[in-house]
Amino acid sequence: MRKSNSIFRTAFVSEAGSELANNDYFAYVEFDDYACYALASGITDFETSNAAKEVVEHLILSFEEKASMSKSTLLQYMKETNERLLSGNHARRLKASVIMVVTDYEKFRYVAAGNVRLRMYRQGRFLMNSSDMSLASDLIAKGDETPLDRHEERHNLYAYLGKKDFFRPFVSKVQKLQDSDIILLYSQGLWEHVDSQEIDEIIEGATDDPQVSVDTLEDVLLSRQPKNLKSYTASAIFVNKVYRDPDRERKRLFYIKVAIGVVAVLLIGAIIFYIFHSIRQSKIEKLEKNKFNMTEYVKAENYTLAQESCKAALVLAEDLHRKEDETELKANLILFDELIQANEFLKTGDYYSAYDTYMNVLKNSAGVDKTTRSYIQRRINRMDSYINVVEFLKLGDSFSQQGNYDEAEGMYLKAIEMANVVHDNASREKAFAAIEKIYDKRAALRKEAADKADEKKQVAMSDAMKKGDDLLAAGDLDGARKAYLDARNLSDDPAARMQTSEALGKVTEAQNKKAEDERLTDEAKKKSYEEAEQIEKNGDDAFDKEDYLSAQMFYMRAIEKYISLNEVDKSKLIQTKYDIATEKYSALDNQKKDAEAMEQKARDYYANRNYAEAKSTVAMAKTMYSNLGLKTKVDEMDILLQQIATDEVIDNSLNPPSPAKAEDSPKGK
Repeated sequence: MRKSNSIFRTAFVSEAGSELANNDYFAYVEFDDYACYALASGITDFETSNAAKEVVEHLILSFEEKASMSKSTLLQYMKETNERLLSGNHARRLKASVIMVVTDYEKFRYVAAGNVRLRMYRQGRFLMNSSDMSLASDLIAKGDETPLDRHEERHNLYAYLGKKDFFRPFVSKVQKLQDSDIILLYSQGLWEHVDSQEIDEIIEGATDDPQVSVDTLEDVLLSRQPKNLKSYTASAIFVNKVYRDPDRERKRLFYIKVAIGVVAVLLIGAIIFYIFHSIRQSKIEKLEKNKFNMTEYVKAENYTLAQESCKAALVLAEDLHRKEDETELKANLILFDELIQANEFLKTGDYYSAYDTYMNVLKNSAGVDKTTRSYIQRRINRMDSYINVVEFLKLGDSFSQQGNYDEAEGMYLKAIEMANVVHDNASREKAFAAIEKIYDKRAALRKEAADKADEKKQVAMSDAMKKGDDLLAAGDLDGARKAYLDARNLSDDPAARMQTSEALGKVTEAQNKKAEDERLTDEAKKKSYEEAEQIEKNGDDAFDKEDYLSAQMFYMRAIEKYISLNEVDKSKLIQTKYDIATEKYSALDNQKKDAEAMEQKARDYYANRNYAEAKSTVAMAKTMYSNLGLKTKVDEMDILLQQIATDEVIDNSLNPPSPAKAEDSPKGK
């Protein structure tokens, strides 16, 4: 099932080079559940050697008899093969380097002895490689800078098949395979003349046909025309599709259930204790959290939420039998309840009840924090203003009932003034409504007086008064004054003269108000213009400092100011500055986004262990941040470069392996 539900493709080239016979040998076998790939290279000073063939054939036969990926089994394969070489009746003792890859079509591991190499790729990128078991590798690991492929000790092996004593082959860890992984096996004849970077470039451009890749490797090798070219072999295993076990999830769930059952039986006592302890600790944490929230809400003067947190904390304190916390929380809860009740009185306009409640809370809040006492005191001070509004309304109502409308109107106007200060909209509307009733009563009195006067004079006077009202409403104060004086001269009736006097008084008030408004308007306009100029200057300063976002904000506020002053040309000029600042900010923002994108790309390479690309991309991101003047980000890139370099060294030293694939019968050269 595994082989038929996966796609592993294998191809190889193997030639004698300039030697009389090919001393390399590659073969592989693919079964339903496992596959094995083995490459050996004979170590000999003579023209020919059968060591590689004997090693590979024996390893393949051992695998056919007992297919396994276990470390002990692979070591047993190698041990038996080594003993076979040592016990053979050969005129010359046989020796060979070998690497053997085994896979179950999901994962793989390899066993190696000598300097036959493995190199693995994922998504076309180099992932891992094997290490030569030579003195050269050890010296390079200790600091020798001579390239391994040209080191004079590269053939001085401390592990190989045919070694008598201290035979210790290397077995890798099991590594999972992924679709499109590539495993390359190659011998000394290839790696001595084609470096790893060239190999990586060939594999990076590989298709799904392994034969094309190994042929390309051979072409590159032969193009070098090396002298004394030893036998060379290159084998590519293309993992086009890995096997996915349909029973994996069910098996995992079964093992989890078994493990849970065993753990539950062994640790039930400890678990029960832990549960009760955790519950209590959780309650304590919730209690402290609610107390903290209560304190923060008090600081924010949100006593409704403080009350909720206090109630929740009190329930937990009672459950935990923490008497000290209970006493403190109950006292706080009483305080919050009274404050919320006082706020409700204030909201509904019951100012006297609100005042009494606030005073009572203040009287009983000796142990309360300064924030709450300050809040209560401010509310009490505010109550004085609310109560003054109510008192003025009451006085207005009293004068109105007595018919003293002028005094009543004065009280209502004072009530409106105080209501505006404390934002008491309801009382203000009530005062306006009362003034309208006074005006209605005055109008009724004027009408009654007018009915008793001469009809002709009354009509003329009414016309003059109406003309005055219209002119007053239209803002023609001189015309209104003349019209009211004409109306005054048309009647000697005291009530009529009183009416004209009131009208003339309104004209005078309007003239005074107009003069005052013009004065205030001129001053306000001058002040607004100065403010607009200052805001514009702030924008220019921010622009000079390349703080284009702040410059936009200041220019927009300056535009609004100039528009309100009807300075159209000035606002257009500032609009041009705003547009330039916007373009500048957009350009910087795009550069910053490009730098962040480059940083993220580097981190993705880093996460995929593509250290070369990661370091190159981090360097580019660092340059971009440096050009933007973002020193903090530049420092972050330096730290990231150090992390990548460290992980690259660690990863290369650990040489993590990966899985491979298989077929049904031995195939080889």
